[in-house]
Amino acid sequence: MAKEFARKFYDSPAWRKVRKSYIAHRMTIDGGLCEMCHDKPGYIVDHKEELTPDNINDQMITMHYRNFQYLCQACHNRKTFGKEEDRYCFDDEGNPIPITPP
Repeated sequence: MAKEFARKFYDSPAWRKVRKSYIAHRMTIDGGLCEMCHDKPGYIVDHKEELTPDNINDQMITMHYRNFQYLCQACHNRKTFGKEEDRYCFDDEGNPIPITPP
């Protein structure tokens, strides 16, 4: 789930449009492979520089292709949630699911 400060952004028609456009762009380059592992299909358009309350209104961060990467679920989870204190995976619809340690 998006952080509270970013929910409005991720729900916006502008984000949905640029996200769809970036996926189409990646499809023309390599069929939409993950930009990190280059092995699996991409699944999530990720911001290379994570969104923060300080940059959420900077369109060069939020809406520019140079800050995007199309990642498979595993690479996105490793990049974004790989910190020990936060462990998540995603369901088929892109919703985060907390992983509880055994």
